[in-house]
Amino acid sequence: MKILKILDWPSKQYYGETHHFHRWKKQLLGHGLKVEFHVDHRDKGLSDADYVLIHSRYFGEGWQNINNRNARNEDFLFRFLLALRGSVDRLIWFDAADSTGSYDFPVLPYVDVFLKKQLLLNRDYYVNPEGTKDIRVWLNCLSPEARKRFEPCPPKELHKVRLGWNIGFNDYRYFGYKMSRLSNYLSYDLYPVRFADVYRQRPYDLAYRGTIHADHEGQKGVFYQRNHLLSLFKEMNLQMATGANVSKTRYWKELKASKLSVSPFGWGEICYRDFETFISGAVLVKPVMSHIETFPDLFIADETYVPVHWNLSGLEGQLTEIINNYKYYRAIARNGQERYNEAINDADKFISFFKESINNT
Repeated sequence: MKILKILDWPSKQYYGETHHFHRWKKQLLGHGLKVEFHVDHRDKGLSDADYVLIHSRYFGEGWQNINNRNARNEDFLFRFLLALRGSVDRLIWFDAADSTGSYDFPVLPYVDVFLKKQLLLNRDYYVNPEGTKDIRVWLNCLSPEARKRFEPCPPKELHKVRLGWNIGFNDYRYFGYKMSRLSNYLSYDLYPVRFADVYRQRPYDLAYRGTIHADHEGQKGVFYQRNHLLSLFKEMNLQMATGANVSKTRYWKELKASKLSVSPFGWGEICYRDFETFISGAVLVKPVMSHIETFPDLFIADETYVPVHWNLSGLEGQLTEIINNYKYYRAIARNGQERYNEAINDADKFISFFKESINNT
């Protein structure tokens, strides 16, 4: 029996990116892996383990936040990692950044494995940023001086960068939002994810709640797709549920009554809306994801989602096409929902994937 200790992100320890480690604790035991959870790096019980996995956002108030990073908190983090690595067999950094890019490569010399929620298929991008590449690959359309650069991955450390898991395993049940402390303990047999029938009546053509964001310094381009959508929707003659944010109950009701859902990139390529769309049985429309590797792999162009250009050119025509031929595109919604439902209920597949990610060298 091997022991995996997780230093978790305290604010989302109940329904976030480690939720399935709680949910599948017994199954993990069956695969020879005992999991313990910690939310304080000073906990002496964190050391002396086969594996320790650190959720990067545990340090979100300090080093892991690029705006707060400084020599002092960097020195503290590196000393902490160095000491911890000496007391465990394998130290794992889980980079929870939203995008395929990363600001966290400086930790690579201090850890054994560096997991990311999603990776670029072209790993050379991490090693050779050429000084001007943006951390968000789709924003290389910006002028060089406007791009957000990152410290490259040392070539000799690239082998440590491996695929982790995305936010598809988060808890998207009602209790995951409203009564989060119940999330990790509420049985899926008693309270499963409530998938909506793809073939139900859908009076809305589209559902998209949100407001236009100003591009503040350091965020230029991040909100372009979202803002473009909201401006476009004002010009289209569709039955839409749009506007400012509403209650979660109303949000779910609208999404489950919609034929399609557009999910743009933001801080990263993958967002909650993707999986909420699968659950709701709507057709997922999303900027093309062919550059990405992620797990579970649910983004299959024209099979589980309808791809659009990164700059959203031609989007109005594509949305009109989907709505006018909704019965045809409904098969894409069904495929996406079925693949997602299968993925989040397959403990053995996730555990096998996880063990391979943290063990292979």
